[in-house]
Amino acid sequence: MSSGRKERVVISCVTFETSKITDPASYYAATKVHLIHYADPSDERNRIYTEFYEQVCRMIRKDLPKTEIIEHVETVYDFTTMLRTVLNILREEKNADVFVNISAGTSEYTAAAVIASMMTPGTIPFSVSTKEYSIPDDELRRIYYSDGVPVGLTSVTRDPKALPHYRIDVPDEHLVTGLRIMEKKSKEGRTSGTIVIDALKEYRIWFRKERPEEDDLERRRYDAVCYQRDFIDKWKENGWIEKDRRTKKYFVTETGRIVLDTFYTENLIEKEGDI
Repeated sequence: MSSGRKERVVISCVTFETSKITDPASYYAATKVHLIHYADPSDERNRIYTEFYEQVCRMIRKDLPKTEIIEHVETVYDFTTMLRTVLNILREEKNADVFVNISAGTSEYTAAAVIASMMTPGTIPFSVSTKEYSIPDDELRRIYYSDGVPVGLTSVTRDPKALPHYRIDVPDEHLVTGLRIMEKKSKEGRTSGTIVIDALKEYRIWFRKERPEEDDLERRRYDAVCYQRDFIDKWKENGWIEKDRRTKKYFVTETGRIVLDTFYTENLIEKEGDI
């Protein structure tokens, strides 16, 4: 019988990393792990990819013995294949808490994983930084240098391959600026809709026509309905705000904070008296 708890799913691509894949699985207490990797049994030179995949599986089974591992054998250096693969997994796991690892695997996988995550609301992409390297400092020159010249791991590249273009809409400027105004008023302890509406009008991002023929009470009621439809509902739909169950007041979510820190920062409202 189901416990009713959501699955916790981690998606990763395996090439030449182990800890960057297994450590996040443990951190998120994954109940299911999707591992995308490349395998070509006909080419012995590519056996190394399978060896890394098998080692990752051993490490996950040791740390998370009850976690289900799902294998996806794909061409990890093809962007379109990676985008399709990640999107298919996200659709399959639409009822789970899904975490997408963008720190391991090919650059094509990373680009596809970021785009797929942005296309799928509720998905959480994450990165993992390196705390310690497996290569000692005194070995770096031997591995990354050739005849005393730094060359890195790659000495010769294939021709560049342009990625397909996928449009991801930038949030509407008036919604972001309006959210910034609402947050500023909340920090000042001035949370009433009337105060925020007046500020939106003063900042010229209120697009409803004024109704001078109505009395003040009717106009305020009309404005409240428009504020709900044009701002509050859209902020909620985007996941930018939530209502505090105790105070019944709206607050900016982590997603909303990222939006405020990223978009239209030239519209920052910091100075006293701006609104």
